[in-house]
Amino acid sequence: MKTSLSLLSAGILTAFSANASDLIISGVIDGPLSGGVPKAVELYVVNDIADLSIYALGTANNGGGSDGEEFAFPAVSASAGSYIYVASETEGFTAFFGVAPDYDSNSMQVNGDDAIELFSSGTVVDTFGDIDTDGSGTVWEYTDGWVYRNSGETANSGNFNTENWQFSGIDALDGSDSNATATSPFPLATFNTEGGGEVEPPVEVPTIELGMCGDTTTLISTIQGSDDASLEVGNSHTIEGVITGYRSDGFFIQEETVDEDGDDATSEGIFVSGSSDVAVGNVLRLHGEVSENYGMTTLSMNQNATALDCGAGEDVTQIALELPLTLSLESIEGMVTSVTDATVTSTNNLWRYGEVVISDAVKRQPSDVAAPLTDAYNAAVTESEANLITIEDSTSSTYPDTLSFFPTFSYANAIRIGDTVSASGPLNYSFGTYRINPTTEMTVTSGREATPSVHQGNLTVATFNVLNYFNGMLDGDGNVTFDYSSNRGAENETEFALQQARIASAIVAMNADVIGLMEIENDGFGENSAIKALVDVVNADLADTEQYYYIASPDSSQIGSDAITVGLIYRASVVTPLDDAIVVPMPVQQIDDDRVAQMRPSVIQSFTHNLSGETFAVAVNHFKSKGGSCAEDNADTSDSDEIQGSCNALRVSAAITLGDALTDETLPARKLILGDLNAYSAEDPVAVLTDYTAENRGYTIKTAVNTGMDDGAAVDVTSNYGYVNLAKQFDPEGFSYWFYGTEQVGSLDHVLANSAMTADAVDGTHWNINSAEIYQLQYDQALTRYTDEDGYAFTDVGPYRSSDHDPFIATFNLFAPTGEGSNDAVSTGQSGGALGGLLALLSAAVLWRRKQR
Repeated sequence: MKTSLSLLSAGILTAFSANASDLIISGVIDGPLSGGVPKAVELYVVNDIADLSIYALGTANNGGGSDGEEFAFPAVSASAGSYIYVASETEGFTAFFGVAPDYDSNSMQVNGDDAIELFSSGTVVDTFGDIDTDGSGTVWEYTDGWVYRNSGETANSGNFNTENWQFSGIDALDGSDSNATATSPFPLATFNTEGGGEVEPPVEVPTIELGMCGDTTTLISTIQGSDDASLEVGNSHTIEGVITGYRSDGFFIQEETVDEDGDDATSEGIFVSGSSDVAVGNVLRLHGEVSENYGMTTLSMNQNATALDCGAGEDVTQIALELPLTLSLESIEGMVTSVTDATVTSTNNLWRYGEVVISDAVKRQPSDVAAPLTDAYNAAVTESEANLITIEDSTSSTYPDTLSFFPTFSYANAIRIGDTVSASGPLNYSFGTYRINPTTEMTVTSGREATPSVHQGNLTVATFNVLNYFNGMLDGDGNVTFDYSSNRGAENETEFALQQARIASAIVAMNADVIGLMEIENDGFGENSAIKALVDVVNADLADTEQYYYIASPDSSQIGSDAITVGLIYRASVVTPLDDAIVVPMPVQQIDDDRVAQMRPSVIQSFTHNLSGETFAVAVNHFKSKGGSCAEDNADTSDSDEIQGSCNALRVSAAITLGDALTDETLPARKLILGDLNAYSAEDPVAVLTDYTAENRGYTIKTAVNTGMDDGAAVDVTSNYGYVNLAKQFDPEGFSYWFYGTEQVGSLDHVLANSAMTADAVDGTHWNINSAEIYQLQYDQALTRYTDEDGYAFTDVGPYRSSDHDPFIATFNLFAPTGEGSNDAVSTGQSGGALGGLLALLSAAVLWRRKQR
């Protein structure tokens, strides 16, 4: 941002009024130089802007309507009263004005008949010109000329009015080869504020002599000091050091090792705001003023002191960071820093800002680790905020074309939560976090698995949330449409094809015999139903002995009234349904006179295991989400309830409803609870179903008020149902979900087994094909924003990012009894549809394998 260059006249630099937009379009130029440059837009900052990245520019060419956001500003701050210049290219702008623009973008290739739009968070807040009108021949045409905004005008919310602007007319700049020779309102000096268009003469600034390379300078360590902020702020210094890396807004410079002060408390590096064409590794001598830019000590390069390239430099110190951190990062700010075998903990801003967050380990949702408010929970809270460092792109761009530190990113070569990475580059500080700008490509060791890593038994059961799988509906002409009110999934056939292919790929690779599904369209079980469509596409890739079938409701009607429901598919070669499915209505809560809170019914299905003849029951569930609100959320909530998200008490009531339903004596002795319980592993609903006592939890869990249970009263929960969380037994460090809001992992998806089924359990694992993957790979994002035509390869088919939740897969060995109460017979097959494919497994061998886990 600049304060000396102005496109505007008569004091309007300071006369814009505060308005709904803190940034406005203040002028546009279509230049006279060869190639029609400079082409540029000037914007005025009305009020301080903490994060400029909410703003973007777009053009409307020849009256063709909006082209949307074409240039997005980076995540930097902007001060009130400053100006921002975005040009189509740098060379012509610099030649004309004698100073470089703040940004350049091909999208600013506007002609004098084109309109400009300014967006804030995706909404148009200001325009110049009529986006639906070709400006040729209109009053606002500015070919080879300029326009500027009248004093006092504010953002127009897209309602352009020519009366609020002044126009040069066409060809006004013809014959001008610089701003100095132009008859225009574009002087290099600032206009005065009294009107009339008079300008003050430029102030002569004396050239600063830097001396010779090698002469005595101020040490960078002296500028940095040992405090959090430099004591030299406002003072100017000459420094000399090795350029260690570039960013779009400046570069890093560091003392050669021989010039270090030997004090571990003072950094030997600093960020320089300015431009240079000196190669990384060379020594640069320069002069600048010290400032603290949002916590980072910065030297703003003085353009009146010609920097000197002093040739190739000697070595600089590279700090090898250990994680967990053992030193203060302030003491190495600006220095070359490296991390080795760090763990990716967040990709939330990977594609918007080109950032990943790393640490010593993934950060776990504290309520996935321990009961709320316990010492272990509080320790997890502390750990979740510790040892965080950001790796960032060096372009400062929003939605960068490529990642400077990982330019080969694609669907097949992604960066994921939990991946192991190594990177090296200068360390900076901004937006409350320390950041490394890698100078070489970051190395990534992926944790992807093509198939689940799980020990096999003769029965495999899985839970899988399929993220709003809607297969469309037939319109009046018999064509498939996705344009209907209840559709929560794909918006068109192309999106659906990608979504379906990925889900099918995941199910085939999962190789499970019974799979509970969540978030599948609730449209019954007929020929055009979603569950039939999914089973058909999965079976197309499977042998006859591996085919899946689906469980329907007893009367084949829809299950519940929500747009989505639970589903259950199975391999008939491995299991056979026993009796009809049981639909279990979940509690409904009356929030007030006009609103209720409810969730999807659960489904219980009993099966006979074909090989052993043993029976078991599976309950498939999808509890109320943590979004929205319930009655308790509108009252004084407890701290533990707030930690666990909205509707926690209603999920507790659902757990009790489910637990009671499974006590039905007509059901088999072996029982499994599958599904997305929308509760992390240590939260109340899971505790009630497993091992809760008020004593070991530290508080008494209560049910929800205003349901059909207990005459509408909220009551204390005094017992549990004794199920075992198989993830806790077999994969305690695993997870099924990563939440962008906290940037933490945890498990919302569970397989819980009663004691009879636990006795047959072999193994269990989370298969991290979804939660660890970046959101932008998701079918709707990949096709809408990151198409192959734009140079991205985000639309490949595979199991990865087939949903937002990961499957959990559990394996069991069920044996035909050799005597009453016995469970020690020999298994003669393996799950996955390959009956007779393996030699018999002795029960003793299975028990030995369990012990090895």
